[in-house]
Amino acid sequence: MLQPFLAAPGAGEKILMVLAVIAGATLIYGNLAALPQDNFKRLLAYSSIAHAGYLLIAVASVSGSPEGFGSSRVAVAYYLAGYLLMTLLSFLVMIVVANHSRGDDIAHFNGLAKRSPFLAFGLLVAMLSLAGVPFTVGFFGKFLVFATAVQAHNYGLIGIGIVTVGAGFYYYLRVVAAMYWQEPGDETVIKVAPLTKFTVGILALFIFIFGIFPQPILKSLKGVPIETRVVTHPVAQK
Repeated sequence: MLQPFLAAPGAGEKILMVLAVIAGATLIYGNLAALPQDNFKRLLAYSSIAHAGYLLIAVASVSGSPEGFGSSRVAVAYYLAGYLLMTLLSFLVMIVVANHSRGDDIAHFNGLAKRSPFLAFGLLVAMLSLAGVPFTVGFFGKFLVFATAVQAHNYGLIGIGIVTVGAGFYYYLRVVAAMYWQEPGDETVIKVAPLTKFTVGILALFIFIFGIFPQPILKSLKGVPIETRVVTHPVAQK
């Protein structure tokens, strides 16, 4: 989508600079808004803004070679696919817990490991991947995004991204702490339907598979040829 604009004389550098500013602002706002949230649904909503910021880092880090642009495209596509898996798993577990607990505050997840170890493990996988823990699709997606920024010498966004990743660890691990270290307000065992168990298991499995063995996906994404003329990133020129 950006190819015609980046190829326009004098416009490419300005567009990339604007995208970089928007990426930084999105990262900061999304994470700051997610930090104080006590409602799990709102936490996911605000953190989605932060994840949009990571995607914008890759978009704003288009470099001057077809290979560099391809790397940016692959990073965006891979990150989107991984984020879809993580979000589906998070919302699936949230819906099941909310139906039993009549609420979706983080407090309703207290002691979930005792009420339903399987659901707790599924949400643990989703939270760790969203935070960017190694061997998950979330970690490798962030790695690809930061790799494109390094290639474009976009070190300002890299710095903001690293700080905001730390913030993400805090609010995602709050949910993990509630599940495993807090006492449940309701000790009723949560019964999970077989189809829900299967879906949670498949999503969790894919999060690990795509994080440990990303090569087949990356090869399929790189196999699509791209022909474009892209301006050199303004930060790189300096």
